[in-house]
Amino acid sequence: MNTPFHSSRAEDEEADSNNEMLTFQLGSAAFAVNVRQVREVLDYKPIQRMANAPESLLGMIDVRGVGVPVVDLKRRLAMPASETREVGAETRIVVLEFELDEHLHTLAVIADAVHEVADLSDQTLEAPPHVGEAWSNEFVQGLGRRGESFLTLLKVEKLFGASDRSLLKAEAA
Repeated sequence: MNTPFHSSRAEDEEADSNNEMLTFQLGSAAFAVNVRQVREVLDYKPIQRMANAPESLLGMIDVRGVGVPVVDLKRRLAMPASETREVGAETRIVVLEFELDEHLHTLAVIADAVHEVADLSDQTLEAPPHVGEAWSNEFVQGLGRRGESFLTLLKVEKLFGASDRSLLKAEAA
């Protein structure tokens, strides 16, 4: 089923920026998040590991004097170990901000590469495929295109929602 691109916010003045998505690479797959949820994109820098941290928490980084947790997005998306890449010249840290439970949360993810900010207002999104298996795709807004490749549009607030409450509470403290 194809649906026109619609973002979660309906205000007219926000419509243009709601169609803009930051596109990035994780392993061999391309993803996108709403540019309004991107605080900044940083060059890769060392991540301070945390003792007794959840598996999805890679550690913390300092962003302009504030500690920001870095989450393993590949693990959260259940990507196979074969998708793991070494840190390279294109590796970036994407700092995200999103609202959940009436609180603003900030966390970062590692991207193997950041491509561009793409305006998807003229695209028709495809629904995530139904493959007859138990597959949690509640955090997928839809599938777009970047050239000939598919682009998975992520709902950040769903991706780091209920299952990561303890991580988000630690970040808020």
